[in-house]
Amino acid sequence: MSPRHRTSLFGPLARARFQKAGTLASLALVLAAGVVTPAAAATRAVSDAKPAAVGYGDDECDDHHPYKPRMFGLFGGDDDYGDECHGATGATGATGATGATGATGATGATGATGPGGGATGATGATGATGATGATGPGGGATGATGATGATGATGATGAAGPCVDIDASQDSNNFELRAALTPPADGGPTRAYAGIRDLTTATPGPFLWTDLTDHPNYPQNACGISVAQHSQGNQAEGDMRVDVITTTGAVYETTCDVITSDRTLDCDNNAWVLVNRQPAPGAVNGGTIVM
Repeated sequence: MSPRHRTSLFGPLARARFQKAGTLASLALVLAAGVVTPAAAATRAVSDAKPAAVGYGDDECDDHHPYKPRMFGLFGGDDDYGDECHGATGATGATGATGATGATGATGATGATGPGGGATGATGATGATGATGATGPGGGATGATGATGATGATGATGAAGPCVDIDASQDSNNFELRAALTPPADGGPTRAYAGIRDLTTATPGPFLWTDLTDHPNYPQNACGISVAQHSQGNQAEGDMRVDVITTTGAVYETTCDVITSDRTLDCDNNAWVLVNRQPAPGAVNGGTIVM
């Protein structure tokens, strides 16, 4: 038996457990006072808590089996000594760095549609047409027709239109005669023409015209025209008479010879003359004598 076992009233196991308890109490006091960090305090407590060569003897613990004391179940242990001997617990290491965040998991499948189905509801029925509103204060009635306005004054008489006329005569089967009055082409007087057409061919020949406007004494205001044929029997020549009436009612006359051999006219620049008598209001087999 080693002399170290005889220096205390407690056995080696009891002494080791009391030392461990003291060490933990000292560590708690140091941490509470904020004197040192938990790691430093733990290191200091462990270094202070080492027993001074406490053991069961040569047959219980040796250099390969260090003693691990237990203090009678004071900190959750039991009273048996155990078979293994261990050295003092080392200081707690520093907390390791936080690991990297793991990858995000795949998105889950879409859930089934709820009982409603999501379908659009049917369109509701069209409401009835509202009643027509009452007529406003005006009543909407059509007003009475206004009286007819007075007749306006008669406008001034417009300028007379151009004088245009034509006449025809046919006393022979060999030719026919025409007289025509046309409007002026250059702002001058109306123009008078005498014409003849050959009828001896199977198809009537063209009209041949002679202008009588430039003959002496032609009335500048001639407005109507006529033609008359005067036969001379078996003579080779006959004559035709052309008359015009002016816008004032005066009657003028000229003559042309009919050349029957070739159905042409020879008016020989014959002058226009007033017929005697002139038409007169209320006349009966009479008229106004031309002086």
